[in-house]
Amino acid sequence: MKKLVKICLLLAFAFVVFFGGNALVHSTSDDKFCTICHEWMDPMVTTYHGSVHGGANKNGFKAKCVDCHLPHDSYIGYVFKKAANGVSEVAYMLTNDAKDYDWLNNRKNREKFVYDSGCLSCHERILDINSSNKNIDDMHALYAKFKDASVNKLSCVSCHKNVGHKNLGKTLYEIKHPPVGKW
Repeated sequence: MKKLVKICLLLAFAFVVFFGGNALVHSTSDDKFCTICHEWMDPMVTTYHGSVHGGANKNGFKAKCVDCHLPHDSYIGYVFKKAANGVSEVAYMLTNDAKDYDWLNNRKNREKFVYDSGCLSCHERILDINSSNKNIDDMHALYAKFKDASVNKLSCVSCHKNVGHKNLGKTLYEIKHPPVGKW
């Protein structure tokens, strides 16, 4: 009987941890949560809302921050990367002023913080190569060929450099170099 009680308690604990943890992961996944601490992310959020992925589309569809900025290959990898990002971002915020960070220059590292698995979870048919545009088909065929290459590897953001944040480069540039009047 004691063994049955222990098993039931263990199962109840596992149930609470799994479903509570899962609810926590999902409740901390959108731009509203991310910007609670990251007030410096205003340019990213503003440009996100102006993009197709941020709701500026005919259907009002919105991708969440984590749809692009976390890997979707496995749930364990997703949760691990989410936790690691959280720890590193808190550490950075406690020891630095994020407003001094060169966000514009950091865009060249986009392959490190935008994951193809996120893109492909919605755009899984791009590799079917049957669009009405031959140029798009050719580029996606090239992506399929080099997405796993060790040299000259391609990712979605190798070509789609501004995806998810409309005019982010211009916005970040103008923060550091405000325009002089209206032309």
